[in-house]
Amino acid sequence: MVDAVVSFVVQRLGELLIEHVFLQGVRDEVQWLRNKLEYLLCFLKDAEEKQDGDHRIQKWISDIRDVAYDAADIIDNFILEAEEGMTPKKMGLKGWLEKYLCTCSKQGSLVKQAILYRIGTEINLLKNRLEEIQRNQEIFKIGNIGDSREDLAHGRLNQLRRERPYEDNELVIGFKNDVDILMSKLLNTEPHRRVVSIVGMGGLGKTTIARKLYNTSSLTKQFDFDAWVSVSKDYNIQDLLQRTIKSFKKPTTKEEFEMLEKMKEEDLESYLRDLLKGHRYLVVFDDVWDVKAWKSLRRVLPDNKNGSRVIITTRKKVVAEPLNERTYVHELPFLGEVESWELFYKKVLSNCNEVDDKNSCIPQDLESMAREMVRKCHGLPLAIIVLGGLLSRKHPDEWSKFQNNMWRHVREDKTVVKHILALSFYDLPHHLKSCFLYLGLFPEDFEIDARKLYRLWVAEGFIKLYEESEDMAAEYLKELCDRSLLQVAKTKWRRIISCRIHDLLRDFAIEKAKELNFLQLYDGELVPNSRRLAFHCGFQRFVSLDHSKLRLRTFHLFQLENESAEIDQLMLVCKKLRLLRVLILWDLPFNRFQGGEKNIIAEAIGKLIHLRCLELNYVQIHDLSPFIGKLQALQTLELKGDFCDPILLPDEICKVKQLRHLLGYFKWPFRVDNLTNLQTLSRVVVEDQMEFDPMNLINLRELSVFIVGQSNRFTLDSIGRLRFLQSFDLCVFDSTRSPWFPPLRPLSHCQHLLQLRLCNTRPQWELPTELHEFLPNLKFLQLAALGSILEDPMTIMEKLPQDPMPILEKLPQLTILQLQDYRVNKLVCTARGFPQLQFLHISGRCDVEELQVEGGGMPLLKGLEFPDSVTIPERLRSIPAIPWLWGTTDDWAY
Repeated sequence: MVDAVVSFVVQRLGELLIEHVFLQGVRDEVQWLRNKLEYLLCFLKDAEEKQDGDHRIQKWISDIRDVAYDAADIIDNFILEAEEGMTPKKMGLKGWLEKYLCTCSKQGSLVKQAILYRIGTEINLLKNRLEEIQRNQEIFKIGNIGDSREDLAHGRLNQLRRERPYEDNELVIGFKNDVDILMSKLLNTEPHRRVVSIVGMGGLGKTTIARKLYNTSSLTKQFDFDAWVSVSKDYNIQDLLQRTIKSFKKPTTKEEFEMLEKMKEEDLESYLRDLLKGHRYLVVFDDVWDVKAWKSLRRVLPDNKNGSRVIITTRKKVVAEPLNERTYVHELPFLGEVESWELFYKKVLSNCNEVDDKNSCIPQDLESMAREMVRKCHGLPLAIIVLGGLLSRKHPDEWSKFQNNMWRHVREDKTVVKHILALSFYDLPHHLKSCFLYLGLFPEDFEIDARKLYRLWVAEGFIKLYEESEDMAAEYLKELCDRSLLQVAKTKWRRIISCRIHDLLRDFAIEKAKELNFLQLYDGELVPNSRRLAFHCGFQRFVSLDHSKLRLRTFHLFQLENESAEIDQLMLVCKKLRLLRVLILWDLPFNRFQGGEKNIIAEAIGKLIHLRCLELNYVQIHDLSPFIGKLQALQTLELKGDFCDPILLPDEICKVKQLRHLLGYFKWPFRVDNLTNLQTLSRVVVEDQMEFDPMNLINLRELSVFIVGQSNRFTLDSIGRLRFLQSFDLCVFDSTRSPWFPPLRPLSHCQHLLQLRLCNTRPQWELPTELHEFLPNLKFLQLAALGSILEDPMTIMEKLPQDPMPILEKLPQLTILQLQDYRVNKLVCTARGFPQLQFLHISGRCDVEELQVEGGGMPLLKGLEFPDSVTIPERLRSIPAIPWLWGTTDDWAY
């Protein structure tokens, strides 16, 4: 984890040396600092893996972290002073020289000398600290350490798993349907060797389910040999092969035992293959972490074509997924509310055999409290069992006190709980550790928007800034989900839309992050060295505290119900936290918001020159003022805005050259020159024309436009020349009675366009018959007539004059189609129509009476949603309903 912090600082030091000529006087010192931190990186990763078991290493790592943070502060404060203290009133050549070289004025020279002297002094102090750290490394032989206490703890945990895979094995509550499904897969008559993989979060009950299957005599009697092998994270393949052989065939003599101990890996593989050859066997490999481990084991398990079966339990989906063979992957769900209560009940009160709400053995005044605690476990069996065991040993009077620090008690009660969580964290590569710990900022049960999370990770520097940064962030999120550290909340088009973190893992992330000064949740006190702060209550109290020692880079406010703030309080936060990179006010209403105060807020925010992400979702700022041009590091700007009263962006917006995402409602026209890094532009409100030079938006991928008024002068000429556009939404709100919609042909140049959403208040469409020719790559299409939404009685009675299917069915790559509020009696698909369509959604106040699909049409359809009034062919009635609803533009993206 600390190696990620140091890597980031090394990168920042390198950028500083390149970008700031002003550093000429202290370049050697900065270069020395960078080289020294880079050298220490070589030792950090190995040391971090052992730090929990050795206080010497903990202190050594902590010292390096503090130096890295201090170095980051020196860099950011220098840039702040360079921008403010040396910025001349008038720019130009002389102004540029004054700003960067300070050679054209006596005052500038004095400023330069003062800043350079201070930087040099601070770097020399860091130099002395780093030299002492290096001496300590040599004195205490850090970097050449054998087994640590953490290694021993892992060993004890692994031994525990081998001896007794689950300490509450007798409490197998729930999962009946899962056991039945898995049993059917194991007893399948398929003669080839078959692998059944059970995947899920640590503590979910994978081992319990596997043990229940393994102990079922009706299963094991089907096989000649059976074996149970605990693999664990820290496996040795030779030891693994020996234990597999011993589990299949217990050595009967001392000589046989010694022979196995002396065998090399190749001999053990040959021995195991010969042992199993011709036999029908069942083997369970419990707790597999590494694909290489499974590949090595798979190699020595012969396919005797007699029905042999292999069960794998793992937290990582990549291990469970098929490797060129017959594999069934079963993702174990969390327990439901009823099952969770039953498991808790039987653990707390083992004498009560029946769970009867009418005759509960738990006192009525405590039951609601207990049920609330069980709900907080979110169906995780390990958490429920430990919680039940704890409460069973406590007097009922202590339950309320226990509830306030529930997760701390659960972790401390059982060492195995802490290690089960820690193992998943320590197994993460360093670039994912920061991403995981960052999730501790979000409130309990918070549904985290995936696309917002991507932007935050990039803004925080966890992912290096480049054109495909958000795509890399999506891969990071998928890996965290595949490792069972996150739960997918919503998906769309096979992409994660939102996710959640289990409260127990969240609590672990918060505790770990607090140790590292990585982040803090405000609980009434402030940790001076913490780099990130989130709070879900107490804003007024926070404002009144001393912020002088804070070194925050991230400031989050979440869902502050029943709270409000004054404008001067926000200004105070901006003034005290000058080094912020991320400022997010999720929900903070202001008591006073006068016209002049908008400028004051904008001016205060404009001084946060390090900002990379600014989201004022519930703060309306209509006049951003010229100060927005100072935020030249800004990557994401999200403002609330309003469709009826869009924000007018100042000309200075074009100075924000790093801007990648501009989100809100913005009135056209505004300057887009120099916004060559912009990828998302949502939502542009246009009253007349929309013309611009496409080269200024060369990297734009997503665009949504709202046309208002009575003008029909709008064309798609400029938009059509956005060569890399992938997603385009166009809504026409025309108050006239005449039907109108801009011609779509200019989009023919958008060869990367995958997603198109067209909405019109007049349900009149004239789709070009050659649509399939100029949009050959289109995968997602929505056509919506918004007359019913606007409650226009005349519109509701209108019918479309033509069936759009003859045109749409020719789109060669169309995968998803939605028709909303469509006014046509019959939709007809011919025999070869829609060759790639998988999902069809007919919704809204739809007057479609019949969907007719000729034989061979829509051959790949696997999801269908339509009103009950629509008649469909009999062969389509077995197609399941689409398990999602179409949403906003943001979650409609491909």
